[in-house]
Amino acid sequence: MSFCLDTDVIIDCLRGTPKTIEWLTNNNTSKFYIPAVVAMELIIGSQNKSDQTRIRRFINQFEIIWHTEADTKLAFNLLLTHKLSNGLSIPDCLIAATAIQRDFTLYTFNLKHFRIIANLDAKSPY
Repeated sequence: MSFCLDTDVIIDCLRGTPKTIEWLTNNNTSKFYIPAVVAMELIIGSQNKSDQTRIRRFINQFEIIWHTEADTKLAFNLLLTHKLSNGLSIPDCLIAATAIQRDFTLYTFNLKHFRIIANLDAKSPY
């Protein structure tokens, strides 16, 4: 099976949260992907060159999904639908669209942001 990881899941791994690392390790038969916008959010969060290098090394363990035109169009429509009513952000729209377009489950701790999106299978890692 194939899954997308949201930024918050990767951040928990980078922080060394034992429960998240255990969950990821126990699911090593699954294929995990990172949407490009997640990789960019992680890099934006780096504090210095050393931190950026550590983040880059970690995300290199995963395949990055580069957003397609179809992903971007769907993200735009999700933004139109959910921005005013639920405050959905551009990155969250891109993450959701990427998962929907590929029929992947999205693992996130922010289920509140993603439950409102039709056709998106969003789950908490644990």
